[in-house]
Amino acid sequence: MNTKPLQLDVNEQIECAHTLASEYYTDPAILEIEKTRIFMRTWQLVGTLSHACGEANGVKRTISDPESFFTADVAGEPIIVVRDKQGVLRAFSNVCRHRAGPIALGSGCKNVLRCQYHGWTYTLDGRLIGTPDVEGVEFFDRSTMGMVPLRVETWEQFIFVNFDTHAESLSAYLGQIPKQAQGFEFEGLQFAERRDYVIDCNWKVYVDNYLEGYHIPIAHPGLMREIDYAQYRTDTYRYYSQQFAPIRAMKSEDTTERAYAPGSGLQQAAYFWVFPNLMLNLYPDNISTNLIVPIAHDKTLTIFEWFFHDVTSSKVQERIQRAIAFSDEVQQEDIGLCENVQRGLRSATYDRGRYSVKRENGVHHFHMLLGEFLGRT
Repeated sequence: MNTKPLQLDVNEQIECAHTLASEYYTDPAILEIEKTRIFMRTWQLVGTLSHACGEANGVKRTISDPESFFTADVAGEPIIVVRDKQGVLRAFSNVCRHRAGPIALGSGCKNVLRCQYHGWTYTLDGRLIGTPDVEGVEFFDRSTMGMVPLRVETWEQFIFVNFDTHAESLSAYLGQIPKQAQGFEFEGLQFAERRDYVIDCNWKVYVDNYLEGYHIPIAHPGLMREIDYAQYRTDTYRYYSQQFAPIRAMKSEDTTERAYAPGSGLQQAAYFWVFPNLMLNLYPDNISTNLIVPIAHDKTLTIFEWFFHDVTSSKVQERIQRAIAFSDEVQQEDIGLCENVQRGLRSATYDRGRYSVKRENGVHHFHMLLGEFLGRT
């Protein structure tokens, strides 16, 4: 394991800074270091409080109900989120302490968890209580062999976990986001749809692209019609940034239907990014999350999920389909950009570039955080 700090050599002053060297996007060894120093040390979105966990006695259950669970993955690390009998939300490594089998698969409603390999049994608060056929094993102490606990915290209905016992709290990571997002009505939000996209690029290429609106006039004509680009700006904070994209006022010459017609309520699209890989997009009538998951140094999974109010009504269903179609249009444009950039990063003619001071301060902020975390041992 590489324990040496990595020096990204990005100047703190954006006016003087060069972008990341291309090797940080093309070297497989870098990704393995990132998993340890970034993904295992930051708050990772793993689900929502409305996550379905099957049925019990004919009643549909979610993770908000006692004695329910679901499994997930954080950059290759299997985890399990449970609600115990007393109603406490907990998270654990989903790896049995015996021989690394999965303690649970999928989701469900159970009062104990039994490893899928050899049947070792754990309570929902993590204690090991069942160990078939271990007679004769010396110096065996069940009390030291419980499930490995992880930190778990929530904001609104979103569930986050963190492997690092010393990391700052989730509230420190989110900073002022709860206050900045208070114009949106979170109460009653319902899951509408999920779409997964696998993109042939490094995960940071996708994040870089998200963090700047510089490319919108060139690459996103549909989005350009919706927003007031002259007022587009990015504000950076300790562990996150916010992009402001005011909804463009209707003009008499507008002949096409607007995706975000001005009206009452939230009057701007607010794009939050939380280090390292979460995007939270607030629109006048819905929220979407984008989770960016590295698969390989040159392959990335982006998970899109949409949340609306009253998702079963026919009017809302129409809005859902329009919003998803518009999002997919922008995503397909971004996929082409990101895959072309990844090819360019492998070119012998390119190593580093420069930042637009006006338009790419969010990208520079991201790279400074990368340097901070990768510089640790």
